[in-house]
Amino acid sequence: MTWSDSLRRVNLPDGRRVIGASFRGVAFHVETSERTGGRRTVKHEFPQRDDPYVEDMGRQARVFRVNGYVLGDDFAKQRDALISALEDQAGPGELVHPYYGAKRAICSGFTFSDARDDGGMSLFAIDFEETPVQPTAPTEAPDLPGVVDASSDDALGAVQGDFEGTYDVDGMPSFSLESASRVLTDMSEALGEALAPIIESTQEMAKLTQQIEIIVAQASALVREPAEILTAFRDTLAVLVDTVAGAPGSVLQAFSAAYTADTGPVVLETTATREQERANQLALDAALRRILAIEAARLAPLAEFESIDYAISVRDQIIEMLDEQAETASDDVFPFLIQLRADVVRAVPSQATLAREITMEQRTAIPSLLLTYQLYGSVENEDDVLARNGVRDPRFVSGTLRVLSDV
Repeated sequence: MTWSDSLRRVNLPDGRRVIGASFRGVAFHVETSERTGGRRTVKHEFPQRDDPYVEDMGRQARVFRVNGYVLGDDFAKQRDALISALEDQAGPGELVHPYYGAKRAICSGFTFSDARDDGGMSLFAIDFEETPVQPTAPTEAPDLPGVVDASSDDALGAVQGDFEGTYDVDGMPSFSLESASRVLTDMSEALGEALAPIIESTQEMAKLTQQIEIIVAQASALVREPAEILTAFRDTLAVLVDTVAGAPGSVLQAFSAAYTADTGPVVLETTATREQERANQLALDAALRRILAIEAARLAPLAEFESIDYAISVRDQIIEMLDEQAETASDDVFPFLIQLRADVVRAVPSQATLAREITMEQRTAIPSLLLTYQLYGSVENEDDVLARNGVRDPRFVSGTLRVLSDV
């Protein structure tokens, strides 16, 4: 076997197989070939030193310079095809080189010439640069849960500052604080009732119960300390570390349920004292509901939703709470609630692919196991099918059913 036997061969348009090259499948003859390479370096020369430091920055891109030609009665057609392969298509292509084999390369430049004396030939000088397969360049994706978290903190700060500026108990008699105390007690107890069914940890349940009992027992004292009221209420949420991490969706729903709690009738403005009592009562009621709406918004991007329809319904519920509070908020709070609203809209549903709830018609009654297998190729989602449709007898399932498009 001679050295020429190892050279790559290509198929010409007329069917001949000869030593040559091709790019994107367009073949041409090769007259000469050069390859450039080396290392990328940076030379550092320092004052008062005779020995420079040469920093190695990695291998240079290899450049294959090919001098070739096309010839024959149809040389013009071959020439145009090669030109198109070199410059009309974006990105790299396959270069078959007679000496170096198949390479992934891109044409960085070429020249060609036609001469009357040559007759039926086009000469090419082409530079190919190697472009090895590389991993996809990283793309920057916004941290939407982080954005919502930051907006929630900003909104809470605005709510706290606005509340302390509005709530005034200086010189107020004890009886005029009973309505504010009732608001704090009722809202805390409602929050505890909404959270109790979803807390699996006995320790967390004990901490939550204790925190609420503290608020109820100290409500009359807390309402005299505007800076402490909202902090005490938020402390009831801080004990739910495990539950929030494991079931953010359930906690979110509990916040939504507590948000609608009834805190009793509003005080009538019969005297100047009652006017301030009413203002305090409304300020505290709004501040506590805003905390629940903000914390629900904070959890929304972290929740795992079973379908895009459910995610949108929960998001809309949160948006409704934020809109309701924004309508009565001061100019100091309003922009923060609106910003949080916008961030929640962007973050929920998340970028993850979620199933969509669809409606199907099951004309004949079949067992739920068979129906589930027909829908999903497994029976793992039977419970979801039963619960979503309120099926009483899993042996006979028929009629108009709501199921997930994909799971």
